[in-house]
Amino acid sequence: MSYPWFPYDLSSAFQTGPTCEDAQLACRLLERMQRDPLLRHERICIEVQNRVVILEGSASDADVIARAHALAWGSPGVHDVNNRLRHHQG
Repeated sequence: MSYPWFPYDLSSAFQTGPTCEDAQLACRLLERMQRDPLLRHERICIEVQNRVVILEGSASDADVIARAHALAWGSPGVHDVNNRLRHHQG
């Protein structure tokens, strides 16, 4: 399961400005990952700061990591992706 991490309170998603845009971007990416059969059961944390997506957590294999990275890069408004996903054994 993917989930966004909000460094600020959730009310920021309903305001305007950079924090709001980051929260909205994280939510859009979360929705895309939940619709993807390869990603929907993975433990991925999505954080967005200044339109830079940070992916953290563990994934079942390298294909999952590559897919999450590609999906993040393919999201409108993303300026960069910091992929910190790690392959877990087992």
